Amino acid sequence: MTRKEQLQAQLAAEAVTTRQFIKAFPFDNKDYRVHEKSMKIGDIFLHVIDLALWAEMAVTTDELDFEKTGYNPKQLNSEEEAMTYFDECVAKGMKALENTPDSVFDEEWTLRSGDKIHMVSTKEEVVRVAHNQTVHHRAQLGVNYRLLGIPVPPSYGPTADYTDF
Repeated sequence: MTRKEQLQAQLAAEAVTTRQFIKAFPFDNKDYRVHEKSMKIGDIFLHVIDLALWAEMAVTTDELDFEKTGYNPKQLNSEEEAMTYFDECVAKGMKALENTPDSVFDEEWTLRSGDKIHMVSTKEEVVRVAHNQTVHHRAQLGVNYRLLGIPVPPSYGPTADYTDF
């Protein structure tokens, strides 16, 4: 299996789980936060969805500079809107990976805020970090769901709410 096939397989596998979290999302409670220092659940949710686009960004750019790149978050107000947007993000990520020669994955990619460098990695590692971030932020959603009384979907095995996984 080539590296791009491995990355595509991981993106596809995580997308299955993320779709379950999209189905459970409380659109009427997007401003909820577990703590004053925590992100709002709606912001976490959108970030989980957007992370599928990082595969495309990683292989088609050399950096992300937070000081130069504005962020215009998508407004998602229903499960249908969220699922449609997520499917578009996954499709773009998959297509970008499909069209990328393996040699590109060895190229350097930088995450920065102006002169402050947050991370320098290979493009392959950036895609893998995005997958890891998806898992991390889905877990944050799970904590929020639990505190809101929403059944937590399974990720890699049963949860207290879904024991027949």
